[in-house]
Amino acid sequence: ALLADLAQREVNELHVEAGEKLNASLLRAGLVDELLLYVAPRLLGEGRGIAALGALDSLGHSLDFEFVEAERVGGDLRLRLRRPAA
Repeated sequence: ALLADLAQREVNELHVEAGEKLNASLLRAGLVDELLLYVAPRLLGEGRGIAALGALDSLGHSLDFEFVEAERVGGDLRLRLRRPAA
């Protein structure tokens, strides 16, 4: 329903900035084709994961992405990853 509604509104690109739970839900639903990650050279305590996907049973259950771009942005690193072509 969500995809049909977005398509009807002619939305073909949607950026989502979210926490680990929503990220996991979108990834599990197959709604993510690209990731944009920023890595800063600092540690901030416990922190959180990118996506709360649970334990990995085997590499066959992984969600694979390919590096498309790595660029310095100020003191940080921006990584752009895409799902591999089927």
